[in-house]
Amino acid sequence: MTAQVVTLTTDWGEREFYSAMVKGRLCSLIPDVRIFDLSHLQSWNDNKTTASIIRYGCLSFPEGAIHIIDVGSDQLTFSRKERTQFQQSLVARYRNHYFVTSSKTTLEMALDEDCDTVVSVPFPDNVEQGSFLAYSQYCDIVRRLASGEELSSLGVAYSPLRVRTSPQPQLVDNYLDTIVTKIDSYDNAILNIKYDDFRQICGTRRFHVELEWKMGCNEREVNIDGISRHYSDVDMGEILLTVSSTGYLQLAVNKGSTVKLVGLSCASKCRFVFF
Repeated sequence: MTAQVVTLTTDWGEREFYSAMVKGRLCSLIPDVRIFDLSHLQSWNDNKTTASIIRYGCLSFPEGAIHIIDVGSDQLTFSRKERTQFQQSLVARYRNHYFVTSSKTTLEMALDEDCDTVVSVPFPDNVEQGSFLAYSQYCDIVRRLASGEELSSLGVAYSPLRVRTSPQPQLVDNYLDTIVTKIDSYDNAILNIKYDDFRQICGTRRFHVELEWKMGCNEREVNIDGISRHYSDVDMGEILLTVSSTGYLQLAVNKGSTVKLVGLSCASKCRFVFF
């Protein structure tokens, strides 16, 4: 029998005991479980980064894996009335993976298509159990999923999650307008176009890149007319266009920062001019 894979993506931090509590409980409930820490340093209000971990991290595991996502909660942005109405956790099946969370927004941002099934599970009534759902509720949900229980038996059918589409590249004549959707921990600027889609648009044409940016009163000329395979294709401190590990185009600096060099940030514009 294959060991059950469980991943943890949380905002618990690395110096607290919360991760140890949950891992201990999971090992007690599922003796052959394999637990993987994806991140415990997520910010409660950074849904975009957590969604990226779901899309590119969680979905890299084998099908059947169960993913605990305990990062903030939609309740933190709700009104008092909405908080009273949304006293529930969600369990979703997506591409034969299972997700246990109380953040509907994060799941919606991570999806490319509708979930197969979503059910809601009411929060525990006991006040002692309500403050740490990953321990008091999620672990038992994981146990039941690992034992083969159907999702429908865990809770009440929930309305389908809404796929949240991000801004798409705009092609007009010989101009392709893209934007920066993420600045990663290396200060690389991820664009909202995949390499494969770009090659299809570009075809046999040549191109150069125009960036919309300004740092104080100083401007810097950007000279990009191709896609680099390696950072070392350009001199140290120079900007380049390359392909990220997720398949999207990205602007990067060899041994440097796109933020510091040219002042890029989320929503900065990047135009490709074909000729």
